[in-house]
Amino acid sequence: MAVVSRGLFSFLLLFTFWTANGSVTQAEQTEKELLQSAGFLEAQEKRERVFVVPGGQSVGVQLETKGLYVVGFHFIQTDTDRISPGEEAGLLPGDVITHVNGHKVTEPQAIRPYVQKAANGKTSLKLTVLRGKKTLHLSVKPIQDEGTNTSKLGLYIKNKTAGIGTLTFYEPKSKKFGALGHVISDMQSGKPFAPVKGTLYPAHVTGIKRATEGIPGEKTADIPTEERWGSITSNTPFGLFGRLDHELNRTTKLYPAAHPDEVKEGPAQIWTVTKNNKIETYDISVVRTVEQSKPAIKGMIIKMTDPRLIEKTGGIVQGMSGSPILQNGRVIGAVTHVFVNDPLSGYGVHIDWMLKDAGVL
Repeated sequence: MAVVSRGLFSFLLLFTFWTANGSVTQAEQTEKELLQSAGFLEAQEKRERVFVVPGGQSVGVQLETKGLYVVGFHFIQTDTDRISPGEEAGLLPGDVITHVNGHKVTEPQAIRPYVQKAANGKTSLKLTVLRGKKTLHLSVKPIQDEGTNTSKLGLYIKNKTAGIGTLTFYEPKSKKFGALGHVISDMQSGKPFAPVKGTLYPAHVTGIKRATEGIPGEKTADIPTEERWGSITSNTPFGLFGRLDHELNRTTKLYPAAHPDEVKEGPAQIWTVTKNNKIETYDISVVRTVEQSKPAIKGMIIKMTDPRLIEKTGGIVQGMSGSPILQNGRVIGAVTHVFVNDPLSGYGVHIDWMLKDAGVL
């Protein structure tokens, strides 16, 4: 988990490492009536207003990088030194190797024949590497590991990760969704796990490890992978995004999404699951909100106030990230971080930035 500081420590909540089909209705309310019920006056509506179905469902996510993700380096003992050929070639944690000698690679074991062939011929491998938005071409020469008598590149690599979080919203016409509210980073390298493709599944919460001061709590859950919910197409600073295979609820009310300057300090609610797959509403307080004009991850400070939730969880726990925050009939954001030394409190992200990354705003 990535740690940030605010005097107190906080960290990302994702993701404890690992609904029936139907159509969405507006509960017989028009768009005008939905706005009025949320306190928006028609005359004030000069900005684009998005309507979404709030989530709250616990979800399982399985992500794959589009290649081999470099987690870190393995230092190989030679006659004279301990070195990592991959590090010396210029690879960095978080890089993604997409091709070896011009051939696409997607599984860690697929690189082994190329390494052995290069070692036998005393030649270098030609790697195509993604580093953020840049494509690099690097050469790396395997060396003999005297301890195992095998040739290696000195890399730890993987292509998959999985865990649980919470669905924040979906837009019923396009079926686009947003979840988690923060980026998924590799635990070893600390770098974003990207670029990705992946799958969204339901998750059935089986237990809660309560949070205490200095020790984060977490949800535990079963993920029935035979019950696919949708495809994940991006992993950004504001969460996971993609498209559902089908609507998740038979009759669900749409809610308008609030812009950052419309969020008020004071009472609000979160929707989340603490047992099985039942979404419940819990009271919180928006302690502070920032009227952001450009995307930023820490849009508000929130505090859990509902005795029922505090009794069950001790505060904000891992797996709760993405839980939608509602205020005055509007979706205003999602839970993203917990303050480790004060598990009742944490950060939330404004919903606008998630909507933009989902492609619905």
